[in-house]
Amino acid sequence: MNISLELVPRDEASIKAGLSAVFRFSDISYINIPDLLRFPIRSWEACAYIPQQYRSIPHLRAIDFSMDEPFPLSSYFKEHHIDTVLVVAGDPPQDMKHRVYPTHTTDFIKKLKKELPHLTVYAAFDPYRSNIRYELDYLKAKEDSGADGFMSQPFFDVRLLEIYAEYLEGRRVFWGVSPVLSENSRNYWEARNRAIFPRSFRPDLHWNISFGRQVLQFCKTHRFDLYLMPIKVDLETYLEGLFS
Repeated sequence: MNISLELVPRDEASIKAGLSAVFRFSDISYINIPDLLRFPIRSWEACAYIPQQYRSIPHLRAIDFSMDEPFPLSSYFKEHHIDTVLVVAGDPPQDMKHRVYPTHTTDFIKKLKKELPHLTVYAAFDPYRSNIRYELDYLKAKEDSGADGFMSQPFFDVRLLEIYAEYLEGRRVFWGVSPVLSENSRNYWEARNRAIFPRSFRPDLHWNISFGRQVLQFCKTHRFDLYLMPIKVDLETYLEGLFS
């Protein structure tokens, strides 16, 4: 199995600080980099700071790219050995000086696979978007467009994960896990993303490490991959708890 860790590209120093905490955990072989417009570094630019021992996965917002023009990052990807990406729809920018396009995720995936056929393209997977049938159909549409696999939003209840996993058996899936360490954070996930938490949930490190280890074992058993999104947590302590 593969394990990917998300690092938020606030600046060069924060990326390197995150990497320094990850080096001793040999289980991690991928680094995911979200594309957040509030920070000056774009996801693909942050890849320049990732050592080649990791496979860096920049997130690409479909609405940032025109379907009528060649993909503008082809040469950059080749120069920086970027061979894997995660395609997300992208939220409209708050700063309207940032130009966006009416580019749909499935169309953008087709474009990438046509112009860069050797690029591995993962598609975003949101278990809370609508309902299970809708999301599975949407994943099938992304797969038909050329997606090589999927990376999910964080799960907090293994029972929901197991339902999706039954239908996605045999696919390349990174199942998302993110520690939630406060009631405010839980409220955010429930209100903004409509996430589902089990009654047993506790907003502390012990519960989150225990849950992460449960998902880690599930991925090993069923030959899936794991996507860690450790936000607002001491990274070394969290990873030590998962892998010790």
